[in-house]
Amino acid sequence: MIPMSLTVKRIPLPILAGLCLLPAFQTAVSVHFQWHTAITYPALKTLMIIIPIAAWLMSNLSASEALNLLGWKRTNMLPGVIVGVLMSGCVLAGYYGWLRPRIDPSLLAVKVRSLGLVEYYWAMAVFISLLHSLFEEYYWRGFILVQLRGWLQGTSALCLIGGVLFGLHHIFALLWLPGPAMVGLCVAGTMAAGGIWFWMRLRGYSILDCYVSHVLADLAIFWIGYDLLQN
Repeated sequence: MIPMSLTVKRIPLPILAGLCLLPAFQTAVSVHFQWHTAITYPALKTLMIIIPIAAWLMSNLSASEALNLLGWKRTNMLPGVIVGVLMSGCVLAGYYGWLRPRIDPSLLAVKVRSLGLVEYYWAMAVFISLLHSLFEEYYWRGFILVQLRGWLQGTSALCLIGGVLFGLHHIFALLWLPGPAMVGLCVAGTMAAGGIWFWMRLRGYSILDCYVSHVLADLAIFWIGYDLLQN
């Protein structure tokens, strides 16, 4: 469980709501609308790294206390691997069993070209899978979850709200898909994954387990992208 002995300054609800929507704003600006992506992407990501640190400093937490709150603890990674393999299996089964014949591969190709990433696809895939997944676990399961727990009671509510909030920013990353139904279905999958990772943290699993499963799920998604780009 998240240690309750540590006193963390509770962020006012309107500000917390803004912080929960900040990733969606960043994805909309940098990925969907592509407004000065080379500037807005790293700038907003840096902001989301700094904000939790500032909150922990304001709560007078030591480095070890902050890591404890973050969920950084020893693990054999087995829970993360099991969850990640199951998630990846669901993603790939959904793709080959339903999505693949219903999607025009050129839609993804246009989006990837517009971002200038065709030649660097696997470099981007590795970066997002290894580093961006770590960032998302840090921000969502290490920071936002603790703050939400100051306002919400009950594991089910936290997993539901946390999963929905986590999935919101994926809307803007998936708007290249054809039609709202397909976008909605894929976003629902990210919300379910987010809810599972929130549950893992609330049950006391290391954030490293969430990270490992996140990496495996992302790699499955990037395999789908690669497969589409070959058609």
